[in-house]
Amino acid sequence: MRMLVLVALSLAACETMSPTPVSTYRFDNGLWFDGRGFTSATGYIVDGALKFTENNLAAETTIDLGGGYVVPPYCEGHNHNIGGAAEGIEETVERYLQDGVFYAMMPGSFALYRAQIADKLNNPTSVDVAFANNGLTGAGGHPRGLRESLMDRFGLYPEFTKETLPDKGYFEADTLAQLREKWALVLAERPDFIKAMLYFSEEYETRKDDPSHYGRRGLNPALLPELVGLVHDAGLRLAVHVESDADMATALGAGADIIAHLPSYDSTARVSDDTIALAMKTNAAIVTTLTVAKRFEQRSPEVYAKVLEAQRENLVRLDEAGAMLVVGSDNVRDTSRGEAVHLAGLGALDNKTILKMWTENCAQTVFPGRRIGRLQDGYEASFLVLNGDPLEDFSATGKITLRVKDGQILE
Repeated sequence: MRMLVLVALSLAACETMSPTPVSTYRFDNGLWFDGRGFTSATGYIVDGALKFTENNLAAETTIDLGGGYVVPPYCEGHNHNIGGAAEGIEETVERYLQDGVFYAMMPGSFALYRAQIADKLNNPTSVDVAFANNGLTGAGGHPRGLRESLMDRFGLYPEFTKETLPDKGYFEADTLAQLREKWALVLAERPDFIKAMLYFSEEYETRKDDPSHYGRRGLNPALLPELVGLVHDAGLRLAVHVESDADMATALGAGADIIAHLPSYDSTARVSDDTIALAMKTNAAIVTTLTVAKRFEQRSPEVYAKVLEAQRENLVRLDEAGAMLVVGSDNVRDTSRGEAVHLAGLGALDNKTILKMWTENCAQTVFPGRRIGRLQDGYEASFLVLNGDPLEDFSATGKITLRVKDGQILE
């Protein structure tokens, strides 16, 4: 694909991923994604917003897209690779931008590290991130065991000890009084949304005092309606970690806004018809995170095949019902690109559906108050140009020839 800058502007001098500060652009010969397909149009950036309704606007710079396919930026609906440490943030941001992922949701991070990297995020040359900080769980519940294991095995969180992790790496509450006490600490960290853990809630009573289930239990499900009320009264949204269909039904029934994992993300769990009906009634966002199952691919191929079968079945039934599906990976070594490719490879959904899950659905889940995720008049001027039609060949989503974020070209 050919791309020409028709008005003199030196881009060669720009550093990698640095912005080109021009207030008005015109983009000719582009095919723009409208949610249904690609339409030929002349697009403009005016004061940081997209404009299509006028074709004779004056522009400081005109760019010929050479028949390129223009899509909204990609999005990560679930990860933990920003805010879990301060080191390596530049490399992580660079990978997100290279993959075309401009928005990300972090449902589990440390307020300390978030503060240390705040100046590296949420600007035109970086990824925009929404943080839950740390989640609410029951005593000895997830992610306590995981945090302690990562600390022991890899030396993570060196600023903390196992004794200082509580209320810094997770919040534990088993009673209503404890929940209300912890709530002030949760809000003091100024989260963008809230995360809670359900972990086989149908077995809560048997797991809560069983040492063999340390780190593999969650919040008392009876507390969830109260927590939803606290979250919504604070003007926030609640994302719930789930493991089973019962967890998902409990979360949706209590009024959760986001399901942080689709059951079958690492098991053969099926979503029931009743749970799907609840998802439709609440319009909650359901984040996929299905590539987590790849842990079984080599060590247990038969189990992996069964998990993939469950993933396909759940995706088809949820999509047919019109559920709000969102691409998220929960893979700290990757961005959501690997998840989107996995979804395409399953063959359960068509490319257009996955593209919308990865762009529009995800962006509106991460930042519901912003005009992002679509290519329409008045929306933020952020988009990608691809050398190929992703509706015909999903691999074209990786053939990015131009990145534009917040009205500025990234080179």
